[in-house]
Amino acid sequence: MFRKKIVAFIPARMGASRFPGKPLAKILDIPMIEHVRRRVLLSNSIDDVYVATCDTEIMDVVSQYGGKAIMTANTHERCTDRIKEATRNIELDIAVIVQGDEPLFSPDIIGRLINPILINDSVPCTNLLSVIQDENDLNNVDVVKAVIDQNGFIMYLSRSSIPHIRVHSMCPMYRQTGLSAFTKDFLKLYSCLPPTPLEMAESIDFLRILEHGHSIYGVICEKATIGVDRPGDVEKIEKILCEDPIQRDYYKKIKKQ
Repeated sequence: MFRKKIVAFIPARMGASRFPGKPLAKILDIPMIEHVRRRVLLSNSIDDVYVATCDTEIMDVVSQYGGKAIMTANTHERCTDRIKEATRNIELDIAVIVQGDEPLFSPDIIGRLINPILINDSVPCTNLLSVIQDENDLNNVDVVKAVIDQNGFIMYLSRSSIPHIRVHSMCPMYRQTGLSAFTKDFLKLYSCLPPTPLEMAESIDFLRILEHGHSIYGVICEKATIGVDRPGDVEKIEKILCEDPIQRDYYKKIKKQ
């Protein structure tokens, strides 16, 4: 049976508006980009992993640690465009995108993320969602909220609190995370789609997919994910790495790489 090749890409750049230099910020003495890259390597579902960047500082650090990095143009506004360029000369069937500011993600989740694409040829794209557990996230514009249909496909994404709970119910609330997967063909198509009104209004790249009538399957992670948006988040991440037994074990494993 033909086995599809799965390659992970980590987009990273120094010029993040809310946290300049974020990829190289030290978390327990290891640059954040290395936390992410090494966690990807712990996944049994990945054949290879590359950091895609437009900054030589990031490329140099990744290379010094023995990782693979690809230089891309510095004109990309969306991470998917950066990844499309990075895939140009790499043989693959599915591209997994792991944002460089997700140092606490579980490597095992990558298998769940790509599985819908592997078992259903009509699924071009998946996005990892996590259950919102902190009510403060509902009004946090840094947190992209998601609603899904009865078949697991994403209906809409917003920085506002959705759905609006007018009548109390057991309706779950989800947030978009920094992990997604694309078939190689759909990644090419997505990069060619023109910008859309809702995408620009909400500043959410994945709305372009929905507005053009394509589907995104939402893979639900029951445990909340925590990314790094601002400098103050680093301390929170370090605290979790030290106190949470599962996260502490992952940290021990990546230190050995």
